[in-house]
Amino acid sequence: MTVAAAAAVLALLGGTSPATAGGTATDPSAPATVPRNAPDDPGGSVEAGKSGSDADAQAVIRCTGQVQRPHNSTHVPGTVNVVVTVSCTAPVQEITTRAALYKNGQLVNQSALRTQHNTASAQNNAAVRCSPGNYRGWMYFKVVFPPGYNPPTASANGFGQEVPISC
Repeated sequence: MTVAAAAAVLALLGGTSPATAGGTATDPSAPATVPRNAPDDPGGSVEAGKSGSDADAQAVIRCTGQVQRPHNSTHVPGTVNVVVTVSCTAPVQEITTRAALYKNGQLVNQSALRTQHNTASAQNNAAVRCSPGNYRGWMYFKVVFPPGYNPPTASANGFGQEVPISC
């Protein structure tokens, strides 16, 4: 268990998910705490190109993740919500996302993995009952690119900004 936790923290600091950091993680979970000095990295990006067409910019698909600022929910009063999004420059076979919410550096909730198929964008969210504190979001995403693109899959994760929230 300690080795897995250390691998997850090292993977986060390196900008990749445990699944792409040499592990076999099929359920990339958020770390229990925000790593010390974790940068505000709004989610990272991944890209893939068609074989033999490196010079053709149109043959490259780039997907960028974004962790939005945690906020008091307007849809579910009394909760704090964070939304994570992925936007690709062209449709891909699938995008899998996970969102997590931290309060004062401690994980308070994470979403289930959500997979959306044949799309150029995806989103997910995590929410908790509101109590005053400093909140920060995290995201993981994995993209399965269309056939003929290399690499065939790629993933990234990152933390958003920490913001104070009062209820």
